[in-house]
Amino acid sequence: MKKLLLFILFVGFIKIFSQEGISSNQKNEKTNTIYDSVYPEGIYNFRHKFYEIFDRDKVNGRGITTSETTFVVTSEGKIINIKSTGINISMNNEMERTIKEMARFKWIPKKLNGKPVDYKYRFPITITFVED
Repeated sequence: MKKLLLFILFVGFIKIFSQEGISSNQKNEKTNTIYDSVYPEGIYNFRHKFYEIFDRDKVNGRGITTSETTFVVTSEGKIINIKSTGINISMNNEMERTIKEMARFKWIPKKLNGKPVDYKYRFPITITFVED
């Protein structure tokens, strides 16, 4: 059961970091060099840490449940403005709690032309509850 749930969570992470697009001003400037924000030790460790901290027992539901959390990685590498949306309130709360707990780790901020900038991330998850 646990392995099935982890597999389903993993499948939901396929679109884990669907970031917002670059503004039209940034598209027109071909000389811009953009480096993405990085979680300490990489995205694999972000996913792994999320799986460790996320408590599925706090999520109530049946069938397929989806939620999406957005947050901003600041130019200082801090996570702010954590917000979750979805129809399952318990899943939204648990996602926010998990991301807030992970926010103690400083990110390497996104860079535009060598200068750190704030960047908004979208973090969707889908869980399928299987009755025993």
